[in-house]
Amino acid sequence: MPKGARSFQFSFDERGITHFGGMWLIQRFCHRIRFRHLLKRHVSIPTREGPFQPTELILALVFCIIMGLRRINKTDILQYNGAFLNLLGLERFPDQSTLRRFLKRLTPKDIRQVARLHDSLRSHLFDQPRSRTSLILDLDSTVLTVYGKQQGAQVGYNPRKRGHRSYHPLLAFEATFQEFWHGSLRPGNTVSGTGAPSFLKICLAKIPRTMPRSRVRFRMDSGFYGNRIIRFLEAERCHFVIVARLFSTIRRRAMGVRFTKLRNGFEVGEFQDRIRQSVPHRCRFVVVRRPIPEDPVEAKQLTLFKDRKFAYHVLATNLPWHPWRVYRFYRGHASVEKNIREFLYDYPLGKIPTDTWTANVAFFQLVVFAANIVHWFKRLCLPAAYLTTTLETIRTDFLVLPARLVRQGRRNVVRLPHDYHYQKAFLAASRKIEVMRLPARFHLCPTKPARTPL
Repeated sequence: MPKGARSFQFSFDERGITHFGGMWLIQRFCHRIRFRHLLKRHVSIPTREGPFQPTELILALVFCIIMGLRRINKTDILQYNGAFLNLLGLERFPDQSTLRRFLKRLTPKDIRQVARLHDSLRSHLFDQPRSRTSLILDLDSTVLTVYGKQQGAQVGYNPRKRGHRSYHPLLAFEATFQEFWHGSLRPGNTVSGTGAPSFLKICLAKIPRTMPRSRVRFRMDSGFYGNRIIRFLEAERCHFVIVARLFSTIRRRAMGVRFTKLRNGFEVGEFQDRIRQSVPHRCRFVVVRRPIPEDPVEAKQLTLFKDRKFAYHVLATNLPWHPWRVYRFYRGHASVEKNIREFLYDYPLGKIPTDTWTANVAFFQLVVFAANIVHWFKRLCLPAAYLTTTLETIRTDFLVLPARLVRQGRRNVVRLPHDYHYQKAFLAASRKIEVMRLPARFHLCPTKPARTPL
């Protein structure tokens, strides 16, 4: 075996090194979509005397989120990361107290400006690289457990930490490309359907006018099942598939329908009934049942209601499709669970940084903004295989790279590792960024009716 080096000397004078060498791709992408320019122009936050402008602090937070620094107090490692400071155009990186104070002094008006710019950028990039003819939106909620005395945190439904205070954000994702669409941070004592009609109204307001409402479809779990949501979507001429709550009447009707057996062993049927007994409005219900597996472990994993032989799944819908196609369509809703897990574990959504409600809402909005910047980067610059990958994969393959920034003649050169596995994809992404041609005119989305609630 060859022996490693045994004699060392240490020098602490290097200024152009970083282990986030791939962040140059994100920086160049943000430059091409004019992110810094748009922040300066459309996000007007009163400034205080100090070395940092609001735009620089927002950029610093967004880049830290993308880089994987899960807590604000972990940003101290960037104080001596010379290449990253050069990327931001800063002489030094703001310390954790500066970032927290900045979040705490943001007002609801400031947060709405950031959210409005986010919506406008998403609308600006919606038809890139090609136009879309339909839209599928998946809605779901999650629980963010907190361990301090954060404002707005309440004791509510918390399956993992019962009795702990939490937040209960509501999130919507575009299903085809898994792009974040809209979100709202809520106290922990709310349920999934709380404020859902207003939430849906904002989601619809963000859809381009060229998209017919008949081409918009929603998928939701049983937490959103209710007369108000179903009547609202039908009035808006949108299609939906919602898991039905198993009231006794719905359950009896589901077990008593005439089933058609399919080749795969599943059986399907449908019936018309009232959403609930106290509501006269009727809806179409699709029923899918399957034989209970003989393996007790597999049978226990089925969360549907069961009788002696079958496990049932009941869906409320206004789609005119065959029941099996409706069921297959709803199964795609499972991708929203992956998106939420990514927000919790790859992004720092689960690491609430302050004890102030407005500051935590601001942090929430910056997290989802950063998530969409990564999404747009994947969609417009990386190979198609990366479109549905998580941020952790993007970091591992492209962003977390040892690099050195040097000056050769009049050019800046980023030196990356020898035999880097994804060199071709890295260079291809760089070329795509440099030749990006986006629509020249940029307009902010209207503030009404898509005003983001806090």
